[in-house]
Amino acid sequence: MDLKTKLKSRISKNEIVELIQLLNNNRISIEEIIDLLKNKEIQFQASWLMTHLVENKPSILKEIHITQLAEILEHTTHEGLERNIWRSLNFVEIPPETHESLINTAFEKLENHKTAIAIQVFSMSVLEKLLIKEVELQKALKAILELKLERQPTPGLKSRATKIINKINSKIDY
Repeated sequence: MDLKTKLKSRISKNEIVELIQLLNNNRISIEEIIDLLKNKEIQFQASWLMTHLVENKPSILKEIHITQLAEILEHTTHEGLERNIWRSLNFVEIPPETHESLINTAFEKLENHKTAIAIQVFSMSVLEKLLIKEVELQKALKAILELKLERQPTPGLKSRATKIINKINSKIDY
């Protein structure tokens, strides 16, 4: 089956399940899906498929794949692609080599008031994971999130930001 052709048309959740089965049967590969993330014509569909794959089987993303996803995040302007990559990164262990890049990109997304709320929410969750041992950066994240709560108190952002702020407060002595 030609995955590229399949992804050119809108796919349903049922078709996603079928494609996941093909991947599990080694008829398509995660490498093929990541390559398709670079194809502007189908990158959103490919990222949607990848998110479902990673959610069901996080071990499918290896270090090299996570590095590739971090590079895509640095250069993409497609909100759907970006949202799905950040969401996928919430399910995996992120290798130390990509921490700096992802931390910088995530902070940029949070500081930009034009960034879609879903991207902000998923990126703040990745940041929370990456900053476990970085007290000063946790304080910076907390300050940004508190400002976000004042300026953009949407339900999704409010819920996630409040949880992260509470976790940071429970770990840090002021």
